[in-house]
Amino acid sequence: LKGCDFSMKDSDWRILYELHKTSNLTKTANLLFMTQPTLTKRLKQMETEWGCTIVDRTPKGLTFTAEGNFLAAQAEKYLELFHDTKEELKKLQDAALTEIVIGASYTYSKYSLADVLVPYQIAHPNIKFRIVNDSSDALYRQVLDGSVDVGFLRGDYEGPVNRTLLGETQGFLVSKTPVELSALPGLHRLDYKTNEKTTRILNRWWEMCFESAYPSGMMVGHIDGAWKLIDEGMGYALSFLPENFENRYQLTLTPLTWPDGTPMTRKTWFVYPKEKRLPEKLADFIKYTESLAASFSSSSAYF
Repeated sequence: LKGCDFSMKDSDWRILYELHKTSNLTKTANLLFMTQPTLTKRLKQMETEWGCTIVDRTPKGLTFTAEGNFLAAQAEKYLELFHDTKEELKKLQDAALTEIVIGASYTYSKYSLADVLVPYQIAHPNIKFRIVNDSSDALYRQVLDGSVDVGFLRGDYEGPVNRTLLGETQGFLVSKTPVELSALPGLHRLDYKTNEKTTRILNRWWEMCFESAYPSGMMVGHIDGAWKLIDEGMGYALSFLPENFENRYQLTLTPLTWPDGTPMTRKTWFVYPKEKRLPEKLADFIKYTESLAASFSSSSAYF
């Protein structure tokens, strides 16, 4: 073993283990998705590193030497230890997860989130939820950087996320009394904080209907702040509302449509990062939420 640098890789131990089982280079190469020349080259490198002959090539095939049999036995032990170590670490990490951080848009939190979380919380009392409310734009970025585990977002977001459609919400003209849509350019509009995707939809609708830029309005903060002002005759708002919207001021809700007559709607998505190993408890919550989406996809009132 003099001069050996012992630069064995995980894949090398797998090669030794599988080759010892098959005694066939072609079968082992196919099993490990390698070419036979690549496997042969790596085997020779291992023999150089260990300073011994691992296999003898005979007319009848490969025969493991005494040293080769020993290394194959060590390979089995190594792979078992590696597997057991990964499993135990996973158990420890899963046990440590007692809180799931959820990002949810303001309106989703108010009208729909409880319908998702309450049944799950009852069935899993050891799981705690922390809710982060923000605009969907900001929440999408937090899903990507890991600040939140999952997100319930309004609007379409493309990128390295898994996403499940939860439903669609209808766009409305919200006013104190019925208003003709043609009169909107001359009326006072109330504006509110929302995400960029929603603003784009409203901009597009306005430009298609009136052939002019979407006018600025009086900023009132979050959408809830607009209802009382509308009731006081301060103006109107354009907003997407769920079917279970609490119309406490009995405002007039006029559904908005595109010029071709199709409803103007906004999608709601459940998202979480791609290519990330998920703790078991988080994966279970994701599976639960996606199953709800499948069950209630036809009900925008639920989501």
